[in-house]
Amino acid sequence: MEFLLYKDDAQHGPYEPQHLLEMLQEGTISRKDMIFREGQMDWLPLDQVFEVEEVLTHSMNEGQDPAIVVEIYQQMNGLISSHEEIFYIAHQKPKMLKHKPDCVVVTNERLIINRQGLSGSRMEDYQWKDVLSVQMSEGLMGTTFKVLDRNDHIIQVDDLPKPQLERLCQLAQEMRAAPVVA
Repeated sequence: MEFLLYKDDAQHGPYEPQHLLEMLQEGTISRKDMIFREGQMDWLPLDQVFEVEEVLTHSMNEGQDPAIVVEIYQQMNGLISSHEEIFYIAHQKPKMLKHKPDCVVVTNERLIINRQGLSGSRMEDYQWKDVLSVQMSEGLMGTTFKVLDRNDHIIQVDDLPKPQLERLCQLAQEMRAAPVVA
C-alpha cells in the first residue's frame, strides 16, 4: 500500500507506510499533513487514516522498527475480528541468524505471539481469560516475557528490548484485569 503526501503546496511520493512513520518520528511531516491512497475519495490528514494512525498511536512508542510494526500490524489486522483492536506490538531485538524477529501483539481480546522460523511464521493465540499471570525478567542472557496460561503452560519470548517489555507487561496486566464483556 502506497501513499501520496501533500505538503508545502506540492505532492510528494508515493511512500510506503513505514517511510511515513519514519518521517513522522523525525518530525519532517506532521499528523495534520494530507495523504492520499488508492481507494480514498479525498486527501485526508495523516491522523485520519486508520491503519497509519493505529500503528502510530498504539505501537511505536518504545523504539520499535517501523517496518516490522507495519508488517505485523497489517498481518494481524487481517486476522482480528471487527470489534477487536490492536493496542501494542513488541518485537525481539535483531538476531544474527534470524531473518525476522518474534513479535507479541496485545489486543483488547487476546495476546498473540507471532513466532518466526525457517519455514515461516506461526501464531500462538491466548484469550485474556486464559492468562493467569504475566512476568518479565532481566538477566545476563537478556530479557524475557513470560505468560502462564490456565493449562499451566509457560509461554515465553526472549530478547525484547526493556522499554517494550515493560510496556507489554503493563498492558497485559491491564487486559487481564479488565472485565470480560460478553
